[in-house]
Amino acid sequence: MSSSLQTILALGVVLIAATLLIRSYLKKRKTPGCGSEGCGAISPEVKKLQAKLRR
Repeated sequence: MSSSLQTILALGVVLIAATLLIRSYLKKRKTPGCGSEGCGAISPEVKKLQAKLRR
């Protein structure tokens, strides 16, 4: 395999890895987690209590 082809393949692998890392970073920033109102792991009673405590 020629060195120029190896270089192109290596750059392609690095580009794909960087793209996946950036994509996962941005996806984590947009997802609020269970701290939001729409979290299914929190029971309705706890949500009511949290709403009362906020007031």
